[in-house]
Amino acid sequence: MSVASQFRTISGAFLDVFYPNICQICTIDLNMNERHVCLSCAHDLPYIGQNKKELQKLEKLFWGRVEVKHVYSLLNYQRGNQTQRLLHLLKYKQKKKLGHYFGEVLGEVITDSDQFHAIIPVPLHPKKERLRGFNQSRVIADGIAAKTKIPINETCLIRNSHNLSQTTFSKYDCWDNVRRIFSVKQSEKLENKHLLLVDDVLTTGATIEACILELLKIKNCTVSIATLAARI
Repeated sequence: MSVASQFRTISGAFLDVFYPNICQICTIDLNMNERHVCLSCAHDLPYIGQNKKELQKLEKLFWGRVEVKHVYSLLNYQRGNQTQRLLHLLKYKQKKKLGHYFGEVLGEVITDSDQFHAIIPVPLHPKKERLRGFNQSRVIADGIAAKTKIPINETCLIRNSHNLSQTTFSKYDCWDNVRRIFSVKQSEKLENKHLLLVDDVLTTGATIEACILELLKIKNCTVSIATLAARI
């Protein structure tokens, strides 16, 4: 065995002791062929069917509101279900591996990914991002980019103010909560581009709609949406 191989073996053993390879949801030990989530937890998640009928339900959220090219989402979100638990682990328990892993899975269902010029993660307010330590939408976007090779742009869409969590709001309250909190800078970098806007969860669509309204002010800009989860 080479010195390099011995080092990798020793390093792997060290990591297994101090950073065990466990399921990020249920914490059982993972098998060699499992990554971040065990097969049982992955099987129990409520996936959204990737067919025209299911995806059209997501697109209907934006009919008559803003023009959206495509909407992609992976998991059905309902209060108290496994998807809500997964998002809670990602956002509040620092389980960033979950976001990246399921971002990769989402990347696999995004068809014709070469049509997109850039991924735009929905930004957090800088103060909130400092408190949390990361932006969950960027983590998911990193996973999508790893699969699709679409470049990420997180400098042009800016969040101007902090707003409250949307998940328990009515549709009207959600819209009132996000009015005028986003803006675009260096818009010339996004002219004539098809953008993939990425967020963690789609419920009323108010946050994403507020982002799209700003992005569509850019010359010849087209927007599609990808979220880890959606309420349908």
